[in-house]
Amino acid sequence: MSGEEKEVFKESPEELAKRIFEEIQEKKERGEEKEFLTAEEKIIKEKLRREIELMKINPELQDEARKKAQEIKELDVQGKIKNLLLAAEQEGVAFAVKIAEGLKDSYLLDVFHDILARDGLFKRFKK
Repeated sequence: MSGEEKEVFKESPEELAKRIFEEIQEKKERGEEKEFLTAEEKIIKEKLRREIELMKINPELQDEARKKAQEIKELDVQGKIKNLLLAAEQEGVAFAVKIAEGLKDSYLLDVFHDILARDGLFKRFKK
């Protein structure tokens, strides 16, 4: 693990969500939102997306994911991302993605995938 990855992993989910979301917003304002990830991170993102689609979570967690989505649906995007990262830390990436899918917000789901792919962050969480 490089020193840069260790630095990322020292951030709390709240700090991480804020930093990465601000970076995304800055690039979006400059018209560069498509260039947020490196080519390698884009490949990782697509592999991660396919892997997550194949993951199954137990029915109890699916109900829990729906409830959590309802709880956070009124938050702003940054607040939702923070909650998704906390869910990924506590219950795993598949659970957090189910919550994001339950929010029915394709932009949010895409940003969450970007964040997971960024600097190999998805490795921090259980699958």
